[in-house]
Amino acid sequence: MLTDLSVYANLDDEEDEDEPNVLRTNIDFACEPRSSRKPAITDNFLQAKEKNLLFYSRANGNQRLFSQNSLVLLAGPPKIGKTTIAIALAKAISQGRPFGGFPMEQAAAGFLSFDDSPGEILATLDRHADVNQTTPLYLSFGGDPIDTPSGQEQIENFLIKHKGEAVLFIDSLHAAIRKSQTKDARAVRKFIDPLKRIAERAGTIILLHHTDSRGNQIADHTQLQAAVSQTIQMKLEQRENHRIIQWISKGRGTGICRIAHFRSENETHYAPHNPNPLANLDPRDISTEPIIKALQNSILSVTELAAETDLRTSTVKKRLLKLIQDGTVKIHHQRARPKRFKIAI
Repeated sequence: MLTDLSVYANLDDEEDEDEPNVLRTNIDFACEPRSSRKPAITDNFLQAKEKNLLFYSRANGNQRLFSQNSLVLLAGPPKIGKTTIAIALAKAISQGRPFGGFPMEQAAAGFLSFDDSPGEILATLDRHADVNQTTPLYLSFGGDPIDTPSGQEQIENFLIKHKGEAVLFIDSLHAAIRKSQTKDARAVRKFIDPLKRIAERAGTIILLHHTDSRGNQIADHTQLQAAVSQTIQMKLEQRENHRIIQWISKGRGTGICRIAHFRSENETHYAPHNPNPLANLDPRDISTEPIIKALQNSILSVTELAAETDLRTSTVKKRLLKLIQDGTVKIHHQRARPKRFKIAI
């Protein structure tokens, strides 16, 4: 994101006019659920608050982030903060609190670190002031590689100890195996399949892994994605005062939200975020909405936007500066003249 906005000051020759500040409000997250499915009709009745019914309701049926009792690959670009996000998610699970607006059923959570030292993990955890000695959040460092029988036994023992309802995070896949086996299809299956069977009978396992720098492609052999139950790709968009995390899920499992967006200002709390550029506008703002709608259809310059929206050029310029600062709009080509703008989301 550009930080120096002064380069846009001379986009037109008209004088600037004072404009009232536009208030911004937050609206709940946007989720693109799969097509809703009605529960199968049987001759048995379930109590109205039975947990099984929650997965069929319209309100909660497509609001799970991952499948229970499954092997999940949680991947993101280097330095995106995968460990920080995973610890925040583990804390939400251990406390039964929502994560990014998604309800979490309370369960024990474990974090098995092969990448970071105890001091680094504890420093991250110290940011969470609400974690105390009664929180069922457990840490382990190193141990046997997860592609060995002893390492897999360690994982299964933790999950069984907590009645098969726990969620175990492993950070990270490359560091947790003896050698690089992730580029060979047979080698991938050889250690992934046992982990998958453990998850199916004992609890949920979430493997942290890498993507390319843009978050578009999960690293290593494609068989890795096929072998696990679910893959989740994260993309980061750094704004001026906060971060936006895009969560894209693929794989098996009903009631899974396939696309979600989270907003974080302190890296300990992740709130819902609506990526729709019109969602956060104040209803009293009558000039920004037509600019956004015009840019959703075309890539336009300031003069073209003014003609399209019937707004003064100075007003368009001021609104564009605000939208660029928010990360909603960006320049199409830096060197092109005149400058043209497009929706960044």
